[in-house]
Amino acid sequence: MRRPVLNSLHSGYFRNLITTAAGQATVLVLGVFTGIVSARLLGPQGRGELAAITLWPIVAVLLASLGMNQAIVFHVGKRRFALEEVWTAALVIWLLQSLVVLVAGLALLPVALRQYGPETRHLALIFLAFAPLLMLAGYPANLAQGRLDMLSFSVLRAIAPLTYACGLAILMLLGRASLRGIVGLQVAGLCLAAAAALWLVLWRFRVGLAWSRAACGDLLRFGAKSNLSSLAIYVNQRADQLLLSLFVPPRDLGLYVVAVALATAVGFIPQAVGAVTIATGANLDPDAARMVIARSFRVTLAALAAACAALFVICPWLVSLAYGPSFGGAATACRVLLPGTIALGLNQVLYDGARALEQPLLPSYSEGVSIIVTIAGLMLMLPRFGCLGAAVASTTAYFASLVFMLGLARHRLNLGMRDLLGLVAVPVFGRAAEV
Repeated sequence: MRRPVLNSLHSGYFRNLITTAAGQATVLVLGVFTGIVSARLLGPQGRGELAAITLWPIVAVLLASLGMNQAIVFHVGKRRFALEEVWTAALVIWLLQSLVVLVAGLALLPVALRQYGPETRHLALIFLAFAPLLMLAGYPANLAQGRLDMLSFSVLRAIAPLTYACGLAILMLLGRASLRGIVGLQVAGLCLAAAAALWLVLWRFRVGLAWSRAACGDLLRFGAKSNLSSLAIYVNQRADQLLLSLFVPPRDLGLYVVAVALATAVGFIPQAVGAVTIATGANLDPDAARMVIARSFRVTLAALAAACAALFVICPWLVSLAYGPSFGGAATACRVLLPGTIALGLNQVLYDGARALEQPLLPSYSEGVSIIVTIAGLMLMLPRFGCLGAAVASTTAYFASLVFMLGLARHRLNLGMRDLLGLVAVPVFGRAAEV
């Protein structure tokens, strides 16, 4: 590979990484703020009800998502179809997805929330009605991501949490708090994000409509493979909360939600690195993409190790300061989850690397192992130890998934552990595309 191409790859990678990390950090700060304020306004009971209201409609969205986010990024990067063809296919698929989300949600919510009050069930149905906007706001962001326009990608992702944060700040200043009002703020954020996303496509990118049956078919095929892993990832990461919402009081669920929020506060690092990895890798030949994956793995490992070590030390103080004494029980569960956070982040980068190499099915194998470990662990630990047992089961499952994925990376992606850690150079024989 020529040195100018290598230099371009290096500078473009880190420029996009800085932009994306800044965007993800902004979303993180907004998430921390909204988590603290909503917990203080609602208390453990209300915070648990809010989690239940939003959790199940989002599950319905994920069930119907068909891996379209990754499919759009990959196909825009590879330029196998015109941008108009990818966008039109995504819109058609979104209409079908929305119908599935509404039907599935209407069947699921009454059963899942049967132990909650009428107001909670009613608000969950309202949130469900607007849940398809999650996908509509996300697809234009993925178009920008595939074009390596990471600034637009990051801005679009920040609109909904920014709207929610501003609304909560107003409620806090006014001293008015209600579950209905807070859910309404989340709906408003979804609406604004969808409107901004459509503006980006129609007026900035100036993308029209052009139907291509082949583009639609390719998106669905790639997305179906990727969706298996996305669904498994979500179920694996939320199985603890899903089961807690069914079998423990809302207060315990509220404590565990806070523990997970703190433990995954550093999640913006692998999210940013993963977003850049799949976008950059999709614009490169396979050999150059492996260089990107290996670099991303090392960056993520170093950053997460330092961040989680610091968070382990200050976690009890943070819980007391941010959430108040009533949430003190969340600190121990948070500490148990932190090692799993490192494994989870490294897996996320490997998953996006596999998708960039057109291997979207590999993450589902790894997450399948993790789900088995998660379910077994929850069955053993949850009845006896509650939310702490759920934390132990989750961390164990994340490490099991990482070990399995490292094996897949070695045998299916030609990336061994020595390659990923930079102990040997990743072989590069092809020529990288322009980044």
